[in-house]
Amino acid sequence: MRRTITAVLGTLAVSAASVGLWAVPASASDVYQGSDWATHAYDGTWFDYCDGEDDNHSVWGGYYTTSSSAYQTSSPVNGYCGTEFVDGVLTNLRMVEDNPASSTNYYGAWHGYPVAGS
Repeated sequence: MRRTITAVLGTLAVSAASVGLWAVPASASDVYQGSDWATHAYDGTWFDYCDGEDDNHSVWGGYYTTSSSAYQTSSPVNGYCGTEFVDGVLTNLRMVEDNPASSTNYYGAWHGYPVAGS
């Protein structure tokens, strides 16, 4: 009887751990470039983005969607936040920050496919 209870408890612990490993934290939808950030809707149809540094550098979201293979960008913001509603569903999203001292911008890491559901 003791072995049966121990086996059942062990199985439950392994099952609970497996579920915990597959749980997606809330921060999984966030992307950053320094302190500038974007977070997308669970369904991947829109995202919010903010200039978190207030350093007089414009920031915007760069993204791809299911409706187009072209790279797209949101409107730049400087010192505040914006919201971008997209055609289709986001497949990739990253933050971009203007680098006024260079022709090269600062690019955050991609949050990749599938964006929706994560």
